[in-house]
Amino acid sequence: MTFKYLSLILVFPALLWPQADPPKKPLYLNIIWHQHQPLYLDPAKDQLQGPWVRTHGTKDYYDMAALIGKYPKIHCTVNLTSSLLYQLDEYYVQRLKPFVDVKKKRVDAKRFLNAWAGKTDPWIDLALKPAEEFTGDDLAYLLRNPWNALAISSVMIDRFPQYKALKDKYIAGGSQVLSAQERREIKFWFFLAYFDPDFLVQRVVLANGLTVDLRDLIVRNNDGTYTLRKKISEEDCNRLIAETYNVLSAVIPVHKQLMYHRDTHQGQIEIITTPFYHPILPLIYDSDLEKICQPNDPAPRRFHYPQDADAQIAKAVDYYTKQFGVRPSGMWPAEGSVANDILPLLKNHGIQWIATDEKVLARSTPLNQPKYFPYAVLDETKTSATIAVVFRDTEISDKIGFTYQTFKGEDAANDFIKSVLNYADPGSSADRLLTVILDGENAWESYRYDTDGKEFLNAMYRKLTDLEASGQIKTVTPTEFIDGNPERHIPAHPAVSMQKLQRLWPGSWINANFDTWIGESEENQAWEYLLTARNDLEHSGIQPPHPSAPVPPKGTSAWFAYKAWESMYAAEGSDWFWWYGNDQTAPGGDKPFDRAYVTLLKNVYHFALETGAEMPQREFLPLISGRANADDQSQGTMAQSKKDMVAVLFQVNAAKIQVPRSIFIVGNQSALGNWTPNLINMYDDGTHGDRNKGDGIWSVELLVPPNNKVEYKYTNSGDEGVWVPGEEFSANNRSYMSPVKPGEPLIILDTFGVK
Repeated sequence: MTFKYLSLILVFPALLWPQADPPKKPLYLNIIWHQHQPLYLDPAKDQLQGPWVRTHGTKDYYDMAALIGKYPKIHCTVNLTSSLLYQLDEYYVQRLKPFVDVKKKRVDAKRFLNAWAGKTDPWIDLALKPAEEFTGDDLAYLLRNPWNALAISSVMIDRFPQYKALKDKYIAGGSQVLSAQERREIKFWFFLAYFDPDFLVQRVVLANGLTVDLRDLIVRNNDGTYTLRKKISEEDCNRLIAETYNVLSAVIPVHKQLMYHRDTHQGQIEIITTPFYHPILPLIYDSDLEKICQPNDPAPRRFHYPQDADAQIAKAVDYYTKQFGVRPSGMWPAEGSVANDILPLLKNHGIQWIATDEKVLARSTPLNQPKYFPYAVLDETKTSATIAVVFRDTEISDKIGFTYQTFKGEDAANDFIKSVLNYADPGSSADRLLTVILDGENAWESYRYDTDGKEFLNAMYRKLTDLEASGQIKTVTPTEFIDGNPERHIPAHPAVSMQKLQRLWPGSWINANFDTWIGESEENQAWEYLLTARNDLEHSGIQPPHPSAPVPPKGTSAWFAYKAWESMYAAEGSDWFWWYGNDQTAPGGDKPFDRAYVTLLKNVYHFALETGAEMPQREFLPLISGRANADDQSQGTMAQSKKDMVAVLFQVNAAKIQVPRSIFIVGNQSALGNWTPNLINMYDDGTHGDRNKGDGIWSVELLVPPNNKVEYKYTNSGDEGVWVPGEEFSANNRSYMSPVKPGEPLIILDTFGVK
């Protein structure tokens, strides 16, 4: 886009969406923000092992809802998963509340640590402990743990140059070069950098009446960076915990304040939920459903526990009802994973609508149905509608999640509106419902030219407000669309009146199958582990508690039985299987998720034995150890001879960053270390394919299998097997297709940290 054309758009937005002759029918736009974190809890320790509920709580969960409230005409849906809300409420709000003076903004650190040290979030303990007293374990959490205080995206840390300087100093010299004051500042930054930008530049009155105002600590510079106003003290670190509590304690209240009520038609946000521990529900119901959508992939032994799938739904509905006072109308099945088989379970718990991806619709019958309508899926008798399903527009959703990361906010909003209006039809005989669904948290950390995506979100809501006034677009929630809302002149669209699907294809929002969670050797072994533990628990005679029963008194036999089943249900979550196999990599490496999964399985046995029940002795070894051989074999690369391989010259420009030791490459092939970071060295010395010694362009020529999707990224000077600090992208990979046959080396030139 040229500057001249951009200027015309900014001055004359009607060039994108003409205001004259609006459609006879508005295009209904259904935006669903999905907010989720896996269970980071080690049940035996009663401690969270990751900080991400807290970091996203102060940066995303409050403001994503509060921002909608600034635009009263906008209606959206927010999915709050039970595993997220449980951790937020129990481990941050309830455990901190008695020790926080919300007016003085101070935590009684001594009393809190006496009561809950090692029982919340390890980084909370660090923030309340003087940096001079840090032990080796404390420094590991601060600097070396896979989720340490320097494990922050490059886009985010670039906005805090003093924070980045501390990270660079540690990378160059290790922990021994950091003074106590610098360690204090690192723990301070790990909290402050994850506060929403609004909290850094103004006083905010929260939905619960508490306030957040950090302007005395930080200043925003003209270039968009933030720097400190003062030397950081332990009092300042303590203060940030109190500010954290204020925000986290307001997350549920802000959603309640804006909640849409179907009986009164008041409110802006429809709140929905997901089966409790975020399982791939069809696979919990029957893992053999994989054979329909992945007929060529290996399958584990059949995991077939419909009663567990039902319990996951029932527990979520019960928890939601206790939090919000009403039952949910809609549900986002984890990862948009659906199948005809699970629909009766959902319907039995009062769920009226669910959502998934357009790729699932494309494979459902009848074929070739447009994605901009909701559909009703028929029950087993094929005589009546059971449940309504909406299908997300993949391209528009992914634009927000990925494409707009390199846009300026106003430009991204213009493109979004243009993309949406492509589906408006002035002469349509039926009301169209276009659905956009994505995470409401992860994308914003990578918005390079728009801090936390705030310019885009404000511009998008502002433009949608204008388009509602002109009658072109009307934002709506699914329940509002189904029931109708006379207050907003929205007619009812009951499921019985919707177009019918004869059969819903079993699959997820990724590839319309389940191959992210089942089918690879590592994933299938995880399912074998799960089946073993589930069978052992069933044969123990310990009965599952009723989903809505109160938690039994701690230490009783009933409590241990409850904990055994909770550990089992938690192990059924999708998040562990997501990171197994070659198809995904994690910000801090996959091992924390592997460790979490195995820990949950071990706790099934630990708690079951405490009840007095008999359980066999089992050993669940980590699945990621020995990954290289297992995954190579499953991908067929072990069978490739050198003459069959193709040469690739990887080059990365790191001239603008400090490189204390070396740049490394890591990826999903043997030659790339099979996702073991800081193993495959690159060179800036004129060897291994490097063209010019000392020019800051690091190179290495490698052999990879032909006609393969190669995923990779670069790291900077870390220790072997340790991702952070030094990883260029915290949650994304680079990729390309390798040449079909051997020949001249394919040359790839990247810039470190720039995609």
